[in-house]
Amino acid sequence: MFNIEKLQSLAKYRWVIVIILALLFSALSVSIFHLPFLMTALVLSIVGLIFAYHKSVWLVLFILSNLPMLATTIFAYQHHFTTLDTVIFFIIFLLTIISSYLIARKADLIPKISWKYFPPLKIIIGFALLFLVSILTGIFAQIINQSPTTSNQDSLNELQKVIPIAVFATQTLAAGFLEELVYRVGIFEVIFKNQKYFAFLTALLLFAYMHGPTDLYSWLTYGLMSLVLTSLYAKYRNFYLNMSVHLLWNLFGLVIALMIK
Repeated sequence: MFNIEKLQSLAKYRWVIVIILALLFSALSVSIFHLPFLMTALVLSIVGLIFAYHKSVWLVLFILSNLPMLATTIFAYQHHFTTLDTVIFFIIFLLTIISSYLIARKADLIPKISWKYFPPLKIIIGFALLFLVSILTGIFAQIINQSPTTSNQDSLNELQKVIPIAVFATQTLAAGFLEELVYRVGIFEVIFKNQKYFAFLTALLLFAYMHGPTDLYSWLTYGLMSLVLTSLYAKYRNFYLNMSVHLLWNLFGLVIALMIK
């Protein structure tokens, strides 16, 4: 009985144990692998805490969401993108989408897909809000005399030149599904399920950060986009609504990019 109570008491402070272990392994990694201490400690702490508090489903969804882009990047920069590469990409892509959906359904993170979760008016309003913040960031770029683009967008433009348009379009549109599942549903329903304010702030900042902002303009661009999408999810808790708005916005951007090209 004493041992069980002692273990339960220790479980309350598991975050301390995780951080101590992360610091120890980070110190070892510095001396053996010459990795940066603070970044290694942060990554190990986050991963350790996710498992310690039974949040590993989010980590699985996060890893899955990055597989299509990882495959594309490897194929594009190691050799010319071949037909076989395209076939492999679409296999990885389909497995990623199906696996992510089934995992989210099994964990009861999202409901079964139904037309009632696709309210047309709210989708239009969400798109209009994204369009509005895009105009505002464009005005800001003119005020500070900066080109209205970001490093992330420049990288995507370069990638578009070396991969098939079907692959690029698929990745662009799929972001509406994968990113909303990871950065909205995963944060609100898994990581901070009972802490809505922490969930909102984390979802807001993490989405922006993962798009690689390098200056005030890019932080503002992705930050305002994240603010709209995070606010939508916080208010309605409707994954399919967020997915539709995000997908529609990416489709709009894709059409504009192809027209310019």
